[in-house]
Amino acid sequence: YGETASEVMQCAHSGELEPIGKTPTLWAELRWIARRESVVRLEDLMLRHTRLGLTLSEGGLPVMDRIRSIAGAELNWDEPRWTREIAAYQYLWRACYFLPI
Repeated sequence: YGETASEVMQCAHSGELEPIGKTPTLWAELRWIARRESVVRLEDLMLRHTRLGLTLSEGGLPVMDRIRSIAGAELNWDEPRWTREIAAYQYLWRACYFLPI
């Protein structure tokens, strides 16, 4: 984040300066991205802005509640919108990114 790194840190809430799983991405980055990077769809956040959909197990679906609690405050999506976004993201991830065992 270069010159804006301090702003990313300042927007962090308690516990958000920890990495997400074994990735280098901090929870606070989700808040910053949702606030500043014109996220239109959940797939934007998970696959384009953070790449968490590619680096977390099951595309990050097991931690989606926490992702939603952080990004949701910034995106202002209501319950039906979140339900649709998660379903669409899950479908996309399974169809295009899932590696069958």
